[in-house]
Amino acid sequence: MLSVVAAIVVISLLIFVHELGHFTFAKLFNVKVLIFSLGFGPALLKKKVGETEYRISALPLGGYVKMLGESYDDEEPVPAEEQARSYATQANWKKLIILVAGPLSNWVFAFLMLVVVFLHGVPYLTTKVGEIKKGSPAYSAGIRKGDLITAINGVPVREWDDMKRIIVANPGRELPVTIDRNGRVLVVRVTPVVTPEKDVFGETVRVPVIGITPYGDFGVTNTSPVHSLVLAFRESINISSLVAISLVKLVEGRIPAKDLGGPILIAQQAAHQARRGIMSLLYFTALLGINFALLNILPIPVLDGGNAAFTLVEAVIRRPLNKKVKLAIMEFGVLFIVLLMVFAFYNDISRIIVAHHR
Repeated sequence: MLSVVAAIVVISLLIFVHELGHFTFAKLFNVKVLIFSLGFGPALLKKKVGETEYRISALPLGGYVKMLGESYDDEEPVPAEEQARSYATQANWKKLIILVAGPLSNWVFAFLMLVVVFLHGVPYLTTKVGEIKKGSPAYSAGIRKGDLITAINGVPVREWDDMKRIIVANPGRELPVTIDRNGRVLVVRVTPVVTPEKDVFGETVRVPVIGITPYGDFGVTNTSPVHSLVLAFRESINISSLVAISLVKLVEGRIPAKDLGGPILIAQQAAHQARRGIMSLLYFTALLGINFALLNILPIPVLDGGNAAFTLVEAVIRRPLNKKVKLAIMEFGVLFIVLLMVFAFYNDISRIIVAHHR
């Protein structure tokens, strides 16, 4: 139940922020907004306020803002007196801003979520040792599960990443490692060995290691509001880069398609983060928001990036594209997205079945 509730809250919030971006800039440019919908399909709840009908629709995996004159068919001719407020008659630069406002709103919202997280304290992974690989340098040196590494090569360490950097910088070199074992201080000597490991993208890389994994304990460092802004911006850029590189590697086939996740995986992860606390859930929401923003600017028909591509082409050729051609391309885009969602669902269900039979 927690999975469903957490997923609905997170996804609905991201959809609302996204559509609010489109809505806000449409209003700023005096474009008439006919419908603001959270979800697709039949409306479960709807209320008209002013000239806009607000809806909560049956299928929660998306949403839309329908503007006057936005349709690619001729079913809804725009009255002459409202031509100036039609999306179709706006300058191309205004159309682009309205389109980009959705993904940009998601990115800015994610940044603000990260600011809140870092204001609460900057989490870091401690150097407490979890599992040790048998036969590894750490195992041979006598390091055991639960040991806290306090220094390597005479350099004090508190965070796992700091310790890892020292190890990576010293392949084949014997290093003194200071550990705290239940209050007892010990010094052992460990030589990092270069070993094939899986990186964050699942690719095999050769890196110096000593054969240990984190215990999973986290500490928190307090920080100022200004530093929180800097850290949040830096983390937003890092996540964006990671998502972009992942997309490129996925297209190249270097990340297997079976790693794609869908709504079920999102629900599972949202529930897991909710159990860990509100800050973990906020960080997950920010991570998902940046993913959502970058995916939406891909030049795929039906996504904001696809519509922006149409607009840029029209700006270059200085005339509207043929409506029938645009409609056909959009239908292809819809089919592609549906097939992608079906595939993601298939991956989610396959993971559940595999996990159940382990």
